[in-house]
Amino acid sequence: MRSVAVVGLGLIGASLCRALRARRPELRLVGVTRRTETAERALADGVCDAAGTGAGLLAEADLVVICTPVDAMEAWLVACRDHAANAQVTDCGSTKAWVTGRGTALLGEQRFLGGHPMAGRELSGYAAADAGLFAGAVWVFTPASGAVPDGFIPWQRAVENIGCRIEVMDATAHDDAVGWISHLPFGLSSAMVRAAAAAPSWPAAQRLAASGFRDVARLAGGDPAMYSAIIGSNAGPMLAALDGLERQLGELRRLLESGDGTAAEDWFASARAARQRWLDERAAAGGLPP
Repeated sequence: MRSVAVVGLGLIGASLCRALRARRPELRLVGVTRRTETAERALADGVCDAAGTGAGLLAEADLVVICTPVDAMEAWLVACRDHAANAQVTDCGSTKAWVTGRGTALLGEQRFLGGHPMAGRELSGYAAADAGLFAGAVWVFTPASGAVPDGFIPWQRAVENIGCRIEVMDATAHDDAVGWISHLPFGLSSAMVRAAAAAPSWPAAQRLAASGFRDVARLAGGDPAMYSAIIGSNAGPMLAALDGLERQLGELRRLLESGDGTAAEDWFASARAARQRWLDERAAAGGLPP
């Protein structure tokens, strides 16, 4: 693998270029983006060796990584078929069943590998890029055949080089899981902020809000278009996660109405214990990314 083209130079794509530049400097990096000014900036910053807006740039690559919003990926999969006939193709989309199905249908099982780095932040765009974004993160692969094709072994090594731990999963199982731990949190964060901002007491509350509110509200600062595309392509798991959340909120409401302090303490204690078990298990597996 001598040349990698990254389509989409937002937070994930530009961070990936910066990480590869730092850890795999021998690779030729090609950036493809919607905006000419972003391409020019990537060249000026030395993030990419070549950059522009045209799909013809894909012909230079041994491997193409699609880092666009999910709803833009099909057009780029077609572009890879038409302009990068000899390249392996992967993606960084947050939902995998649909993308893995379309990528495999258009390119074949040996040329397409679904991927999802479990890393990010509420900031978006090229300016938010960080070479250390993927350090300690899990990078999920969702091969259609169940096993990573041999042609992607160089990419697997590159992902490990930038600090990731690889997990191979079924695409549908991935989408069910991220409905709970990725898509539900940004829905919950946005719902909390919307509810608080609509409350009669918000003018005073916003002056009092501190780190607790800030931390839960963080994900509401994400890209609305990206969030909309993600939940649109993963509606079933997201609805199941909302059902589970609503059951827990209903239980909390019943505890409040009953005034049963002992039961309320047990409810909060079970959540704290579940959180600690999760942290302990992740620490044993190498910890969480910063």
